[in-house]
Amino acid sequence: MTFDVKEEDEKVIVFVELPHQRRTGKVIERQRIQTEEVTRELSLREIEHGKAIQLADVQNWQESTRRGTWIFEKKKIDKSAEKVILPIEEEKPAPKKRKSRAKKKTSK
Repeated sequence: MTFDVKEEDEKVIVFVELPHQRRTGKVIERQRIQTEEVTRELSLREIEHGKAIQLADVQNWQESTRRGTWIFEKKKIDKSAEKVILPIEEEKPAPKKRKSRAKKKTSK
C-alpha cells in the first residue's frame, strides 16, 4: 500500500494506492480505505489537519478504484490570542418551585 502525504499552501494532500487484487497469481486480500482510516493514519503520524475538502473511497478489487486522493484543510494555529479573565458572578439562589395543591372533593 502506498500512503503519501504532502503539505502544500493551506492543504494537506493524501494519496493512497492499494495493490490490485487478482484472481490469478499471488493472493492479495480485498481491502477498502475510507476517510476514517485516512484521518486515523494522519493522527498516528501526528499530522495536523482540518476539515476534508475532497474525499475518496479506495477499493482494490477494481483497477479503476484502487487509487484515491484526499485533500484536507491545514489546521491553523492562532497564537495571537490573549488570556482573558472573566469576572466571577455571584450565584443566585434558584427560585422556589410552587407546590401543587391537592384538590378537595366536594360532598353532595
